[in-house]
Amino acid sequence: MQPAISGQETSLPEEAEADFLSMPGHLLRRCQQIGVAIFLDECRAFDLTPLQFSILAALDRFGAMDQARLGGVTALDRTTIVVVLTKLEERGLTTRSQSAKDKRSKIVDITDDGRATLRKVLPSVRTVQERIFSPLTPRERTQLIALLSKIADENNVHSRAPHRLP
Repeated sequence: MQPAISGQETSLPEEAEADFLSMPGHLLRRCQQIGVAIFLDECRAFDLTPLQFSILAALDRFGAMDQARLGGVTALDRTTIVVVLTKLEERGLTTRSQSAKDKRSKIVDITDDGRATLRKVLPSVRTVQERIFSPLTPRERTQLIALLSKIADENNVHSRAPHRLP
């Protein structure tokens, strides 16, 4: 609590504080922090971040694609995708090459080492999901996924990096 200035109360009333703690944005941010912490804990041995995992998983599922399309599939903005791809490429998990169709475009592909890493990390990623979901019943898990998907899908147009399927 901050000190009062000139006899005026400067802290928020209890109702506002309670409202803040139950705001969806605040709770989503906290859950994101927790999810990343659990991922980093479980996947420490693979030296992989959640964003790196999502890129490898997208390339494995959908095949090689240009950086812009990969950004859409993973809902990552242009700057972030370049930073993450640089790290993956330095580790030999992905490659980037110039597009034959558009010289300004880079085609990204997963390497054999990238696929091997993805296969090795998948059991740990499953454990991450279980740890995140541990407070919920099976029914609540299904409901949460449905509700989060609805929020993400209906608000996709407001994203700095909208999700787009290839």
